[in-house]
Amino acid sequence: MVRYSDIIKSGVKKKEEDRTNSKLNALPLQKDAEYMKELYSAIVDYLKEIQKLVKNNQSFDIKQAVDTVNHIINTPDLIEKFYQSIALSHTSNNQDYLIHHLAKVMIYSIKIGTGMKYSREELLELGLAALFYDIGFFKVPENIITKKGSLTEAELDIMKNHTKIGKNILSRFQTEHPMMPRIAYEHHERKNGSGYPAGLKGKEICEYAKIIALSDTFDAMTQNRPYRKALAQYFSIKELVESRNSLFSARIIKVFLDEMGIFPIGSYVKLNNTEIGKVVATSKSHPLKPTVELMFDSHGNKMPGKTITNLDGHPVLYVTGSVSEEDFPGENKD
Repeated sequence: MVRYSDIIKSGVKKKEEDRTNSKLNALPLQKDAEYMKELYSAIVDYLKEIQKLVKNNQSFDIKQAVDTVNHIINTPDLIEKFYQSIALSHTSNNQDYLIHHLAKVMIYSIKIGTGMKYSREELLELGLAALFYDIGFFKVPENIITKKGSLTEAELDIMKNHTKIGKNILSRFQTEHPMMPRIAYEHHERKNGSGYPAGLKGKEICEYAKIIALSDTFDAMTQNRPYRKALAQYFSIKELVESRNSLFSARIIKVFLDEMGIFPIGSYVKLNNTEIGKVVATSKSHPLKPTVELMFDSHGNKMPGKTITNLDGHPVLYVTGSVSEEDFPGENKD
């Protein structure tokens, strides 16, 4: 198992000999990619341990979670670097889907909270809640979570009960972190009252829960699951935008678009010269001009080597639309 304390130390420089461990510096630029991988692995290992404890009805400590979220929000540029790292990675498959899902939703939510100008204290509460909001799912039987067909009414009731279970599990942290149990309970509520467990509407739902619900839905839509195939990022965003009048807050969706981009990192796009590439960075000022790693030329041939083009600085090229892997030139499809 990756030792969390070693990960944190590897990304920290001391300014003073007597400074406390909670004060963390910026990461060495040359080690960013390696550090992101190690930090992500530490978060995943921590959540796996929490999962075991919850399944065995044992208590757990959240100090590591507090340290992790504080580190992310207090380290310059780490939120954006971490977002780019997870957006470009692939964690499809696995029986650990929920673990990876929680880690990514935490980053998406903190990124949205940053765009909403949250204070560090607010970002900490949002990040903690995002890391644990689905903890009730750890108590749902595996055969229900992984079932490929439609759930029966009884199975659906068991699955939906994870919000109440999560609230109960997190209630022990109510005094210091009152939003954690509330968000576990409310993250499936929707703007028009169609959600569960209480059918809350609009302002009845806390804003943190709305942010996490949007992040949760976006990540779920872009991952392959036993019961459906993943949507491409652009099409997922398109569906979320179309739902803004009924399911999600229009204000939060706007910030989401500002932070993630119309064509999010990791999505495939076609340029006006018909080349195809993968978005590796976005531009808030020019959403149709992200930075793209070119994959196929205008004739459908794979690009030799690694070619990165910043469309924001290019006078002619721009994105004309999104493509999926199924749209790749025939002989290049997997």
